[in-house]
Amino acid sequence: MGERDAWARMTPYELGIPGREFADTNFAAIRREAEARQVDDSDPGAFLLLGEVGRTLKEIQGEERGGEALHQFGAFLFHAYHFHRAGELVLLVETEAVRQALHHDHRNPGLWEGELPAHAGYLQLPRHLVWSHPDPDGPAEDMDGVFWVRSTGESLSLLAGLGIRGDRPGLSVVPLPPVPLADAAHWHTAPVREEGEGSDFATTLPGGELDGLYSVIRAGEVLKLVARIMAHLHAHPSVLGATERAPHPRDAGATATGRMAGARPSLLPYRRIGSHQVG
Repeated sequence: MGERDAWARMTPYELGIPGREFADTNFAAIRREAEARQVDDSDPGAFLLLGEVGRTLKEIQGEERGGEALHQFGAFLFHAYHFHRAGELVLLVETEAVRQALHHDHRNPGLWEGELPAHAGYLQLPRHLVWSHPDPDGPAEDMDGVFWVRSTGESLSLLAGLGIRGDRPGLSVVPLPPVPLADAAHWHTAPVREEGEGSDFATTLPGGELDGLYSVIRAGEVLKLVARIMAHLHAHPSVLGATERAPHPRDAGATATGRMAGARPSLLPYRRIGSHQVG
């Protein structure tokens, strides 16, 4: 492990959902309504039409926010709900694992065909390694990680969480529309950026190449990033580590040095995705 991935950090789920009791109560109510109405709650569109979902959204953010903010928070609630149902699986991807996943030769089309460790979970990336611009006119933000949900209709929904900082509340979320898992074998090889934008994942930060940083400037790169990491895990299952817990918040200051300085530890258990031995 490195200084970017010493332990799992506070996740968007922990920041956006007001506590365990809230999750247990409200998500159970959503599940009961979905079952009573025979609604597929793994379909993002159908999920957002549930009455309990609307009530929960109002309870969290009030009634004054609408439009794009409501769309983004609705997508976040969809992922939080399934993350909770799947057992709150957090996978912390180590720095060298990210580098292996992004730089490995992925020309073998049979490398990964959509296998996932659970129907929903959260991939947490090393701190300050991958950057994006959720607001094209705003500053670059650190990509904390990506939620995934696999639907019963065999599609994959993703939501990226960005901009989590210890010196301010909140975060940015970027939902991606569902994509068919039948196409998964091609995600890790298909080029995403357009001509003149550089190669996929190439940093857009001044001097970023000196620190080995990556940038995601298109939604397709988020999908490709997840596919590369899942392919790495599928090809080398032994890189998945045992369950760990981050240090208690009162003890985190002693271990939060370097690029982990100011990071808040997650209260959730997590497992690491490490690198594999080459040769």
